[in-house]
Amino acid sequence: MEIEEFTGLVHLTEKLGLITSPIAEEVLAHIRSVDGNFIDPKILIKNNHLTAWQIGKIIAGDGIMLLFNGYQLLSPIGLGNLGRTYKAKQIDTGEIVALKVLRKRHASNNAETLKFLRQGEILNDINHPNIVKTLDLFPGTKTIPPYLALEWVKGGSVYDWLEIKTFLSCPEACLIMEDISKTFLYLQKMGISHGNFSGAKVLLDNTSHPKINNFRFATIFDPTTGQIKNQNSLSFDYAGLEKHSSASSSPTQSDIFFAGCLFYHLLTGKSPLPGSFQKRKEMYNSNEFKFLFNTEFEKTLPSETLPIIKNMISIDPKTRYNDFLQVQIAIQSIRKKIQSEYSVNPAENGSTIFLVIRSEKKRQLIKAYMQNRGFRILQANNLEQALNVYTRESFKHLIIELDSYLSIKETFAKMVTESELRRRFLHTVFLVGKKKLMHIPARHGNTFIETPIDFSLVMEKIMLHERT
Repeated sequence: MEIEEFTGLVHLTEKLGLITSPIAEEVLAHIRSVDGNFIDPKILIKNNHLTAWQIGKIIAGDGIMLLFNGYQLLSPIGLGNLGRTYKAKQIDTGEIVALKVLRKRHASNNAETLKFLRQGEILNDINHPNIVKTLDLFPGTKTIPPYLALEWVKGGSVYDWLEIKTFLSCPEACLIMEDISKTFLYLQKMGISHGNFSGAKVLLDNTSHPKINNFRFATIFDPTTGQIKNQNSLSFDYAGLEKHSSASSSPTQSDIFFAGCLFYHLLTGKSPLPGSFQKRKEMYNSNEFKFLFNTEFEKTLPSETLPIIKNMISIDPKTRYNDFLQVQIAIQSIRKKIQSEYSVNPAENGSTIFLVIRSEKKRQLIKAYMQNRGFRILQANNLEQALNVYTRESFKHLIIELDSYLSIKETFAKMVTESELRRRFLHTVFLVGKKKLMHIPARHGNTFIETPIDFSLVMEKIMLHERT
């Protein structure tokens, strides 16, 4: 952009109130010192004065649309059937919020407006560390559509985390699910169910601090009798579950079912329900739920985990947990088992295991099995990389997949002879084929396991060395 154009952009931005006069002057003073006739407008982004989306709007002549009833819209973060959600800044206070604005086409529809505002009204007086706060609720006027300003949670949803991590370890997942269970128990005592629960409704500051969001389909009931006082129309997934339940379930039990689906997804990287709307629709219209279980990952879970999840996602509510107190106690039992059996605190990392395994699938399964029992995992492509890391950060266990000793002969000889590696006790687990590898020099701290890999045998060897 030519400097003259950029100067005009800065003045317009200042006029709109998107940046202050001192900031505008600071930016203009900077460009006066720049050689040449062109300047990249991204300088405004780098200095956190504007977002790329805001600059695009201003250049397109839509800058006035960035100001909305006391808020500055920073960027769009979600498009729904009822509304649009923006990351926004409260102009008077500078507070960052998630601003949900009802679409104009629904503004004249009283039923849709009430549905949109319902979340804010239900949670308006609730202040809980694991529930997204309602900060502002505006019912709308002839010129300004209804909107909700909600607490900003910077980490994104659980699904966003899973796109990066694929799955969480059992200790991590238990911490999240315990907090979710405690929160639902709190709501249960107040007579509120969620009504549309999924990983998209769980936002994370970090992997141990979930915040539940979006109560648009919430049901209000008497916490003593369970009698429903106020129920909105059922959400798509909850209606599908109710259709196939062999007996009517309470709103809380429906929340338990979909919390169980999330628990399974966290642990295995896959939801037991089809991911697309169309496939779930076909499932709900058929005669049975067609769960999509990830049986290979199930083998990596502690034995107590699956029965708890299977109870939570039982189609028949008679065999499902009655309330979230039972869910909370069940999940706590997994955490206590991991802590007692493997001497691991689920809130912290345990001993480190380094993996040198070529197969991505095999590496993921071993990683999951060990992480689910509280171990910290590092990975490398070859033994030399692993030992280079070891010289900077020692670890207790090395698991290496091996076809031929010749491929690691030189590096392994170094591992055996170097004083640093002799002094520190490094336990090495070789995963070998059925053909015996006779040429590997004997070394105290070597373990050989033939394929196919028995995870429990690997863990047995790891725990034996942990105790010694």
